[in-house]
Amino acid sequence: MEEARPVRPEELDQTLALVNRVFRTGVDQDMSTDYPLVFASANLNNLRVVSEGGRIFSHAAMAHRELREHGCALPVSMICAVATDPERRRRGAASRIMEDATQAMAARGDAFGLLWTGPARDFYRRLGWEVVGSNGWTYLVEPQQAGRFEQPLPVRPFQAETDLERIIEIHEAQPRQLTRTQAEYRTLLTLPNSEVWMAEETGQAEGYLVVARAYNKSGVVEWGGTSRALSSLLARVLAEPAGERMQVFVPLPDNPMTELLTGRGCHTRIPMEVADGCGLKMVRILSLANLMRQLSPHLEKCLTGCSGQVSLWVRETGERVDLRWDGDNLEVGGGRSRDPQNGAQELSLRQAARLVFGPEKPSQVLDLSNESGQGLDRAFPFGFHIGMLDYV
Repeated sequence: MEEARPVRPEELDQTLALVNRVFRTGVDQDMSTDYPLVFASANLNNLRVVSEGGRIFSHAAMAHRELREHGCALPVSMICAVATDPERRRRGAASRIMEDATQAMAARGDAFGLLWTGPARDFYRRLGWEVVGSNGWTYLVEPQQAGRFEQPLPVRPFQAETDLERIIEIHEAQPRQLTRTQAEYRTLLTLPNSEVWMAEETGQAEGYLVVARAYNKSGVVEWGGTSRALSSLLARVLAEPAGERMQVFVPLPDNPMTELLTGRGCHTRIPMEVADGCGLKMVRILSLANLMRQLSPHLEKCLTGCSGQVSLWVRETGERVDLRWDGDNLEVGGGRSRDPQNGAQELSLRQAARLVFGPEKPSQVLDLSNESGQGLDRAFPFGFHIGMLDYV
């Protein structure tokens, strides 16, 4: 068995055959068209494989993006399509690939790794990944509720040549998002088994809505615009096909779609993690010190006017992180050592993930003084939302 490595151009078809056999057997869909940004020729270095005798039998992909959240710009990699030939499992290939991917993410300075899973969560936990705070809510809207939404604006199908720039403008005005190039917008807005609708007012698009009816994405997977536009769009898409319950995905904090849905009496919701096409959100901390530095804009805002300090030592990596804050000043320092020193608190990679991303408050994860605990509890958990259209 070879070491994990990037896939070669001539091996892409063989790689897709493997992941389709594992994830799309009996499904009228294809991984290359379901995830075109992942299985693109420009992303081959992020497709990692293990082979033997010229045959690829294990694979994992990385989708490298930038997450904008709480004033921070965080480079992240989402892991997907972790697949091993059923006849060659339990030989350590998947663990080898995941370690290779972890090293690649750390080498390029990613803030953290991210994936979604269900039954395999214990496998990932053994490798330092942990289930963290929720990705958002899924509202379950019945077709008979369509009449609750007014349609003051005309609604029409998306036209890429005339509407793309306006959708980009609307999407990028939102406070949280994964960044996309124009080509990536075009690709995601034309995925198979999906449709995009526009709501106009006085000749300008004021909102858009993406509806997917695919194996891996189902429901209202992206939206943006004014409340009048969103109401008009929901009135249109809920009306047909008759009898179909619609999933509508929203971030956890307040947002126009949540306000619209609850204002019209649509209160049935479930965590995104248990909705169709989703999974448990898991994070792998690559460097806790690097992550804290990348979170500095958020930390400085939350810790202004208070003081405290904490020293942490990550068991698996030997990394030490010293956080000190006083008034408007924040310092992130540290290094590496073989054991915790000078009173540093020991924690595992999994505890580090929960410390930053929840669902608990830091004071529930660490033994902190009242002052330090109150400060960190203001800054964490650091919640973030990945929209379903970007889900991999």
